[in-house]
Amino acid sequence: MSKKNEFASMDLLSAFKEPKKSDTSIPLSDIIPNPDQPRIIGKDTIDDLVDSISKLGLIEPIVIRPHHGKYMIIAGERRFRAVKKIGWKEIPVKILDVDSDLSYEIALAENEKRKSLNPWEVGRAIVYLRKDKKKTASEVSEILGYSERYVKQLSSIARLDQKSVEAFLANGKEPSVKNLERLLKEKESGVRGEMISPPREKVSINIGALSQRKKDAFLKDLILLKRKYGLE
Repeated sequence: MSKKNEFASMDLLSAFKEPKKSDTSIPLSDIIPNPDQPRIIGKDTIDDLVDSISKLGLIEPIVIRPHHGKYMIIAGERRFRAVKKIGWKEIPVKILDVDSDLSYEIALAENEKRKSLNPWEVGRAIVYLRKDKKKTASEVSEILGYSERYVKQLSSIARLDQKSVEAFLANGKEPSVKNLERLLKEKESGVRGEMISPPREKVSINIGALSQRKKDAFLKDLILLKRKYGLE
């Protein structure tokens, strides 16, 4: 379905040209979530992580960046929420000195690398990068390691509204690209089906001046046209 390029197989941080980084632990009180993170659905569902971290510890630090005297999360909000629920006071972090635009791209790439996002969320992120950040399909495909065709395919899924996607998932449906495309088709077909048809226009034609032979020919052609277009 998608073709990964070399970008996708690279280490995430290396792929972004090794921005300044450091590994350390800082107080949870100094960290704030990113309100514009790509993940939309299920970011508050952390029970599985709470159990895992309680037993095994935090295997990988979260990624953050400086933000107005504190630090904003780039990647790892669910891990942050989980350790906070457990009662930790500090958390291992990797600090990157990047701006908000690059931060969003890293968050998207990191989440997609972990398969933490469903196709609808990825599609929404792609639309955001294309429309708000003026990225080309080629640039977005490089960020995600997908073909341009697959990037455009995911973009189309983003036309679904959040409520419909959440209801779809609540019914236990698999949020695959194929399933979401089918849901989109059903939704858009339903909308079209509810549209009010434009009023029919009546057309009057005076054929009185025609000869009988031409009248017969005209009426014959008219019958064929009515059958072709389903007219009464």
